[in-house]
Amino acid sequence: MLSELAQIVCGSAEIQKSGMSKKLKAIVVGAGWSAEGHTKAFQHYGVEVLAICARKPDIVQKVASGLGVPEASTDWRESLLKHKPDIVALTTPAILRTEVIELAVELGCHIISEKPLALTAVEAEHIYNLIKDTGLKHGFAATHLYDPSVAYVRELLTQEHIIGELTAVDIGYSRRIPHNTSSKTVKPWNWMSSLAHGGGALNNGLTHRLGMLERMTGMKVVSAVGEAKTAIREAPVVPEIRDFRVWRRKEITTEEASKLEWRVCDAEWDYSAFFKLRSSETANTENNILVTMRTHPGVPTHAPTGGWYFYGTHGTLVGRGGHILSPLTKHVGETTEEMSVPQTLTEDLPRIGDDIQNKWVALVRDFLADIEDRPHDPYLTFQDGWRYQIAIDTIRASTGWTQIPG
Repeated sequence: MLSELAQIVCGSAEIQKSGMSKKLKAIVVGAGWSAEGHTKAFQHYGVEVLAICARKPDIVQKVASGLGVPEASTDWRESLLKHKPDIVALTTPAILRTEVIELAVELGCHIISEKPLALTAVEAEHIYNLIKDTGLKHGFAATHLYDPSVAYVRELLTQEHIIGELTAVDIGYSRRIPHNTSSKTVKPWNWMSSLAHGGGALNNGLTHRLGMLERMTGMKVVSAVGEAKTAIREAPVVPEIRDFRVWRRKEITTEEASKLEWRVCDAEWDYSAFFKLRSSETANTENNILVTMRTHPGVPTHAPTGGWYFYGTHGTLVGRGGHILSPLTKHVGETTEEMSVPQTLTEDLPRIGDDIQNKWVALVRDFLADIEDRPHDPYLTFQDGWRYQIAIDTIRASTGWTQIPG
């Protein structure tokens, strides 16, 4: 006889195979910014969010009530076992991943995880192996690849007459957290300051940029090398600041900071890296495209806010900015032409909130379509989360060129 778990998984598969529709149910683990984003995205597409789970009773109750979610839980395990949802969204810092995913897989749940997938590549591979052969869907929420400018760059790079054949990519950006010891203000400690919590520029910035890079070029990162630098060694703790959006804007005076507990910071804010890209259509290593990426642009032609430079045999395509490439310009010889993102691509991004929210919605749209066996665009999975974590570990360890699975 089939075990209870097997019956759950097989029953779900039969429903999808037969094309029958049912109201999907989800549980969100975490109560921060991304929890709000995933919850709103699920609700937009008619998914019933049964519970939001987090450690602090007052915080989770406030978030659940504000989003119209009936259950505010401080015990994610109890909630998963009670509800056996179709989908689990993991929106906590990466310190809590494996246990939740293990139970969710056992219960036959599809899973979306925020970035990074894990704290190390070894752990990320373990997580991917847990789910890869189950038939369950798994999404990795590095969502800036949904920006309309990314789709437009992809269109332009496939047109040989724009800049010719792609030969190299150079990416520089300068969105760093300031920390000047001579300043009168300092940034407080946050989970982004801690590697043990999944913080740092690599876990949270590089994951986005690798997803964007692969989407725009249609190629895969096959190897990486680099180094990272931890500039901030400690920071004061402001206990009431829990929402990342509040932390981004918050600075406290050095006088205030002197009266607070200070906590060690070991997460990097700066890094420089090289990557090799290769098309899936060829195994010839001579066709690799070299990509440079740095948090200090360093190249005189780069704008202070950074930019993406795609070099071709006939010209260069430039996108200013980090996650939104605007303006986009084509440079051929001494001629410069601005390229406007077509309205059709802009309209393809769901519009229910701000830019960040809309990209969460786009991921959920494709993820749900996959669950329901409907046509959908490709989305990042746990395999990509594992691959990107290999690159992250390589850059942090500065161990030389390391191969990354395609």
